[in-house]
Amino acid sequence: MDTRRCAQYLAPLLLLGLLFFSCKRQGSDQSQGSAAVANVKIVATVNGDPITLAEFQERFARTGFKSEREVGLAVKEEFLNRLIERTMILREAQRKRIKVDLPEINKRIASFRNEHGKDVKSDLDGLGIDFEKWKSDIWEDLMIERLLSREVYRRISASPSEVRRYYLANPQEFEKPEQVHVRQIVVTTEEEAKAAQNLLQSGADFAVVAREKSTAPEAASGGDLGYFAMGEMPSEFNVVFSLSKGGVSGIVKSPYGYHLFKLIDKRRAGRINLEEAYKEIEEKLRREKEDNRYNQWLKELRTRTKFEVNYTALE
Repeated sequence: MDTRRCAQYLAPLLLLGLLFFSCKRQGSDQSQGSAAVANVKIVATVNGDPITLAEFQERFARTGFKSEREVGLAVKEEFLNRLIERTMILREAQRKRIKVDLPEINKRIASFRNEHGKDVKSDLDGLGIDFEKWKSDIWEDLMIERLLSREVYRRISASPSEVRRYYLANPQEFEKPEQVHVRQIVVTTEEEAKAAQNLLQSGADFAVVAREKSTAPEAASGGDLGYFAMGEMPSEFNVVFSLSKGGVSGIVKSPYGYHLFKLIDKRRAGRINLEEAYKEIEEKLRREKEDNRYNQWLKELRTRTKFEVNYTALE
């Protein structure tokens, strides 16, 4: 499994990256006495619930990062901080009686399977990752998603007047160079590229061939790269700027493999009007509001949570 696919399969635990937490180091000194129980090393407690060193190591291994023994202490401390916060939010979800049923978990697993076209369990086994524990990570993710949706993000939106004010106040953001909307097919060998080219010349739909043949991450969306300007992609991509709308390039070699490009649309340089920019602005403003709401909610949650941290157990 390549790195991109590994990261996608392990997305449930990587959700921790959204849950930034700052534990002050002095907490380590205060908690060392209470953090060691019998022969079990406890690295943290959240409202009295322990996080053991064994659990920390197991979860760290499931992220797909380097071995816990191969990374610096700062990385392990940051991971523990995120694990503490994840635990804190999960406890809040349980307190709020958030429920996730088995069919919902299976549906999420099925979406992974459909997206990648392979059996998830087999790939995880190949990485030495227990499927049932990964499945439990998905349950946790769904619990967190449902809690945040209900308690934090519900009814957050950006009004048309807010979008218009932002557009008028930030004209420089909407001055754009010429942009192209492109699909691509990327394969490993020139022979594969020629075979894909023959399919296109025989009338096959570019997006369909991309889904079936391309090795790039955007293959699932028909090779859609969206809009980009000159200089935003590797120099090999510049050939698309000379294509006419609907045109398909010849085979282009790059360090990533062999490419075929199709020009879907071209935008002239100039200022994007409000109608074109509306969704982008609306999304930006909505996310800013969500971030602000989340940070405030998290701050309040922390004040209601008792936690202790034993960083020295990670050394």
